[in-house]
Parts: sequence; C-alpha cells; structure tokens
Amino acid sequence: MSTEAFEESVVEGIKRASDHLRGDLANELAGPRPDVSSDAEQLLKFHGIYAQDNRDTRRERAMAKETLDYIYMARVVIPGGALTSAQWLALDALADEVADGTLRLTTREAIQLHGVLKGGLRAMATKLDEHWLTTFGGCGDVVRNVVLCPSLHHGEDDEQLGAVATRLARRFRARTQAHWEIFVNGDKAATRETDEQPFYGETYLPRKFKIAIASPHENCVDVFAQDVGLIPGTHPEAGRGFTMVVGGGLGRSYANPDTFARLGDPLAFVTDDEVDETIAAVVDTYRELGNRVERKRARLKYVLADLGLDRFVAEMESRLGRALRAPLPIGPFGLDDHLGWRELANGTWHVGVRVGAGRVADRGDVRLRSALRALATRGDLTFHLTPLQDLIVSGVARADRDDVAVLLRTHGVRVDDELGPIERTALACPALPTCSQALTESERRLPDLVGALEGALAQSSARRRPLQLRLTGCPNGCARPAVAEIGVVGRTKSTYDVVLGGSGRGDRLARTFREKVTLDEIPDLVAPLFERWGVEGTPGESFGDFVTRTGIA
Repeated sequence: MSTEAFEESVVEGIKRASDHLRGDLANELAGPRPDVSSDAEQLLKFHGIYAQDNRDTRRERAMAKETLDYIYMARVVIPGGALTSAQWLALDALADEVADGTLRLTTREAIQLHGVLKGGLRAMATKLDEHWLTTFGGCGDVVRNVVLCPSLHHGEDDEQLGAVATRLARRFRARTQAHWEIFVNGDKAATRETDEQPFYGETYLPRKFKIAIASPHENCVDVFAQDVGLIPGTHPEAGRGFTMVVGGGLGRSYANPDTFARLGDPLAFVTDDEVDETIAAVVDTYRELGNRVERKRARLKYVLADLGLDRFVAEMESRLGRALRAPLPIGPFGLDDHLGWRELANGTWHVGVRVGAGRVADRGDVRLRSALRALATRGDLTFHLTPLQDLIVSGVARADRDDVAVLLRTHGVRVDDELGPIERTALACPALPTCSQALTESERRLPDLVGALEGALAQSSARRRPLQLRLTGCPNGCARPAVAEIGVVGRTKSTYDVVLGGSGRGDRLARTFREKVTLDEIPDLVAPLFERWGVEGTPGESFGDFVTRTGIA
C-alpha cells in the first residue's frame, strides 16, 4: 500500500505548502481578475468553493478571445441537513445577493449557491457566519458534510440520534482558522478552537471522506455507498450503538480501468460511546494508507479493496488497542421518500416537498422558492434537507396545516400523490453548464427523460409502479446512479451508459446494460423491459429486483 517510493501528486504539494489552507488566497481574492490560479482553485475547495466557468458561453468567448465567464459554486455545510427558518431566509437572500437566484439541495444534505462572482465570496461567507453557517469543509480532502436520515430528527427511532451528525461534524472539522481569517475578516466566535490541525496533519486526507447515518428501517442515505456508514441498533450485550459499514464509494474514471464502484463492508458494532474513536481510527488508517500519488485511486474504498477486510480490521484493532465487536446482521430496508404530510409524536406535522433535481427556484407557474420563503416567515419552523434532494418543513401546528397546504397549492407546488412514479424519486447532478467535470447534460435534461420514461411505463403492463431513476453527467456519480434501478451516466458529449439492477434499498450495484446511447434512445431501449416487468414480475417485485432475478442485468 505504501506510495513512499513515488512522487506525491501535485495537489499534495499544494496542501503541504499552504500554511493550513491559507496559501495566497487573501491576495488573489482581493485582486482584479475574475479567476484565480490553479493552486488557489485547489485550496478554495477546502473552503467549500469550486472555481468554474459558464460552459454555455465558453466556446463563444474563447473564439472571440474574450475572458471566460468565471463563476464559483459555494457549498454550505449543514450537518444532518437541518436549518432554522432564519437560516433558510438567509440562504434565500444570498441566492439573489450573490448567486443565480436559485438554491440547490444536494444528495448529501448540503445547499449549493451557483453563479457566485469572486467579488461576492467574502460577503457570502460573512453573512453565513452571522447565521452560524459556513462553506468551510463542504469540499476538499477532509470529512465532509455528515448525512442523517430525516426520520432520525423526529424521534421516530430515538430522539438522541438526531444530534449524532452535528457531534461528528464538530469532531472531524478541520481546526485551521484560515477560513475565518480570509473570508470573514478574522472575526471568529469565542467558542471556536484556536489551535491549528493536529488530527489531519499538513496534507489532510488523500481525498474526500463521507459519513452517513441511516435509519434502521430504510436507506435513503445509501449507507453502503459511504466511506463510513452507521446503522442504529441494539446489541444484546453491549447495548445501544451502530453497525458500522466501511469502504463504500460509487465514483470511477473512464480513463482508469482500475477504478470502480464498491459497496461498503460491515466492519463492527460500536456503542454510542465508541463511535467517535472508531471513526477516528478509520480516518487515521485512511490518512496513512490512502494513495497520495494517484488521486483517481485515492479513496478509502481502494484501501479496503487492496488490503482486504481482514487486514483492515487488524489495522483498526492495532490503532484502537482492542478487538472489534462483530457487526449485527443488517436486515432488509424498507423504502421511504419522506414526501407528503405526516403527524409527529409531539402533535405537530411536517410536510415533505418534492424539489426536482434539488433546484429551489421560481419557474413558470411553480413558485417553489417563493412558497418556501413564505413558510419560513410564518414562524419557528425547521427545514430538513433529504438525501433525495427534497425538503421537509417541520414544526407545523395542527391548526396551521390547512393554511400551509393552501399556500403550497397556490404557489403551484404539487403534493406527493400528484407526482409521477418515476418523478417522485428521480435524482440528477447539476452537470452543464457549471460543473467542470461534466461530460454532458444532466439536471437540465432530467424532466424530459422522466416524462419520456413515465410515458413508456404508462403504456406497459407495469403501469404506474414506482421506479428509481438517477442521471449524472459523468461517472463521478454525484447522484449515485451505480446503485439505482435505472442509472444513466454521461459517457461522451452526447451519449450515456445505461446501468440497471440496483436496488431502492441501496444494497446492490447496478450492471452495465448499454453503452454510449443518447438520451432520446433510452425510453425505447427500456420500454420492452417495462412490459416484461409488468407481465413476468412477481407481486410487489421492484424493477431492479426483476432485472436482476431474470438476468437482464
């Protein structure tokens, strides 16, 4: 596993020389140019900011020898996906003040601001800080936003579980003061740590690290696709805690055949008191053994794949100084998209609202952003982001439920029973025109693809059975197509690979069905499979289970 005999990657050198993520960012941000240097681009990621340009205008501007339309994407870290009404209103205001007039909800329960100009980054960071929000740690080679199943916030399993994401986020947040010095004019709250980074070291992690906490009953967070996944449970001897899954990850590279998607392995059962130190041991193992030469093969999943689970367990036990407890059996998960109205144990209600591709905007007759702003001004509500790019508005009093329902309806926001069987859970990454990694379209083409597939489904014997679709503009897999019943993955400028057979439970990888097809070809490609599913499928059998059982994929 050692890479000591090889020269480290360029990014490793940038991190090492950065003075704990400071580099020359302060001067570059103050400079007149709309862009920043390549070194600064790498450091900005740790501060939750991606340097981009508008790819819709790139060719035209390049041919005219004009400066590219440089913009930035900022990812706001929201542990567990929970926001107060005041925080939502602050983000909504920033959408107009510094961004493109929209908010984008991610599959990792963060919020992205797109189209930010360099001159607006500091104003954005300052306003976020005033509302106890930040982009710091939203990207970069650190433990990123900790994802939590929304049901764990609402006491459906154990009210204490809702605090785990925040606790882990604090435990693994980089402690350097660089972000507040550079972006918030040196102002920092008295409760913030003042020492630099004893845990991550000079070069932080080999690449990003993701943690998610599932409900024991359903897997909206895709717990097997994480570097560390936690599933709550009760051990017959040790008591309450989590079954820990390690080494999952779905991204790969077409240019590197040695990269692949991988589901995580059950590692151990850890008690509530053990979970922090056990995750720290996983991160420490990854920090030391992860690949720092080839970034495309630098994730924890490759450490697991190369070492094997037994050797990884030995590494962990050596670092912890104790034996790991065997994991509990992981039972089958149910399915829950968290949409619609539900009454909570305390007598209040929440409503799960579909946000197509996670884009909160006012478009035509559907004025979703205005509706959510109006709700946030009504009182003390909580806004919970979900891993399916949707939003739950929680804390609605029984007496206010009808008024909230009318507000949503008059703003053109459809409730769950009005949504199509594919539409209600379809995911897409942003892709073009902002993402520099995108090979082709994703979010902008999702409505067309959903409509065409729902048309093909309605004409088949399967009719309106629910079906999981995920679309991405490249194989990095931000919308997790590798575990979808139908995954569509950008391959070239105009073509996609189609993978089939994943599970809504998130416990099975999809397999390649067709390569390099256009989006317009996909409905005709899968329509015969819908018909077979309707005729040959067993009662209640999902599409992913059907195509796997029959060997179609």
